[in-house]
Amino acid sequence: MHKFLERESAPLEAETWETLDKAMKGVVGNVLSGRKLLELEGPFGLGLKAVPLRDVEVQPGLTTSPLLPLTLLHAGFTLGRRDLAAFERDRFPLNLGPLVEAATHLARLEDDLLFNGGPGAPGLLTLDGVNTASLSPWDEMGAAAQDVINAVTALDSAGFHGPYALALSPARYNLLYRRNLQGNISELEHVRTIATEGVFKAPVLEDKGVLVAFGRQYASIVVGQDMSIAFVGPAGEDFEFTIVESLALFLRQPRAVCVLGA
Repeated sequence: MHKFLERESAPLEAETWETLDKAMKGVVGNVLSGRKLLELEGPFGLGLKAVPLRDVEVQPGLTTSPLLPLTLLHAGFTLGRRDLAAFERDRFPLNLGPLVEAATHLARLEDDLLFNGGPGAPGLLTLDGVNTASLSPWDEMGAAAQDVINAVTALDSAGFHGPYALALSPARYNLLYRRNLQGNISELEHVRTIATEGVFKAPVLEDKGVLVAFGRQYASIVVGQDMSIAFVGPAGEDFEFTIVESLALFLRQPRAVCVLGA
């Protein structure tokens, strides 16, 4: 697992690595939204650089396989060697602020890649062939559910009958906390009866939403190197680390996605 992360080169105890890993996972678990919306495939290891796609005959007698590249993401940080030594000697609290900042940055990079795409890597919002549906202002109770129903209808018409998962911008998601005084249920509870695979907050969306037919047969995230901390080496009086991962959005059926707000 750690062969290419140089962790064995670091003069750190196993418990220190456990502390760093736990902190990283706690941060990204609160930030990431794409991984909640889509299923994961892998991890397959750092060496996976591309996924072969369906064969294409480019001319009579000549067939090739296009490749879906995995994007390598990383974010560096440093920790003081005296602070690490104090932690290992006396379990003195370790300042993990630099790690938290790097993990937060990397999680946001990942979601931006999955939703908005990058060089050679289309995202959920940018891939050709996805369905689209409009968003109303949601000033009145019931408007949110109706917009989601409209998106479900678009996916139904395209042949994808659920179950569904939904991601919304924070402003849209927070409006769902309003409660219907007559039925005493929130709009979030109502929408969850439609998007039964989950309704998630995704800051990268910026007043948009994405509804997907849930299942890796439609769309998934292919993970090469799962998000891990690697040791870089000494840097003056500090030790330098980097958080690294590689992944790709594998959208097998673009019509299984509906972008709300397009």
